[in-house]
Amino acid sequence: MNKMLAALFLLLVNLSFAQEPQNGYQLIEQMYNANKSNWYQTLCFSQEVIYYKNDSIVSTDVWLEAYQSPSNLILKFTSWESGNGLLFANDSLYSYQNGALLSTKYRIHDLVVLGLDINNIPPQTTAKRAEQCGYNLNLLAKTQCMGRNAWVVGDTTSTCFWVDMETLLFIKMRRKTGENSREVEFAKYESINGYPVATLINFYDNNGKLSMVEKYFNVSPNCSVPATIYNPQNFVNARW
Repeated sequence: MNKMLAALFLLLVNLSFAQEPQNGYQLIEQMYNANKSNWYQTLCFSQEVIYYKNDSIVSTDVWLEAYQSPSNLILKFTSWESGNGLLFANDSLYSYQNGALLSTKYRIHDLVVLGLDINNIPPQTTAKRAEQCGYNLNLLAKTQCMGRNAWVVGDTTSTCFWVDMETLLFIKMRRKTGENSREVEFAKYESINGYPVATLINFYDNNGKLSMVEKYFNVSPNCSVPATIYNPQNFVNARW
């Protein structure tokens, strides 16, 4: 009897995953349920940054980054000692140059919410934050994206994101209005220590031209990250 009940439970779970989402809210919940047991709370990595203009490379750099859920991300440009970089924390963007804080402004980093937080925070929280970023979660359609069967959520003429149907991982976003207008592809996922990590990120401008490529290396999921590095006052001395 117990075996029959267990089998019935597993069948019901599988059926719930098999049901197609009817809107972005349901899709976000399915993404969370599919990936939460194999995701990370922190991610440390370096990245080669390649800037393009008119299809040609114009400059390169190396950034050092550390993510901590939910929505904390620190970026140091060029080296630990440069004093240049960005900090996303407290739903704000802090910009630094030569060790000095240049500016602070309100910003929810939608790439962090949709590409990372979505798999390790409650779906209701993700949905609320996605709506704050301008995504219409009532709009959902089947499509193709980078050669994959995908869901697209939102208005494809302005603000939307794509999800791989098979893996239920975020693969692309588009924003054609406002200050942060861009199109971004998580073009390649790799398994690192058993975790899926997007290691190749392509950025396009509103004309569809490639503007930047990020290539991750020295990637460490669930790395040890001191919470103090996300204090805006500690940027210069922050290490991880």
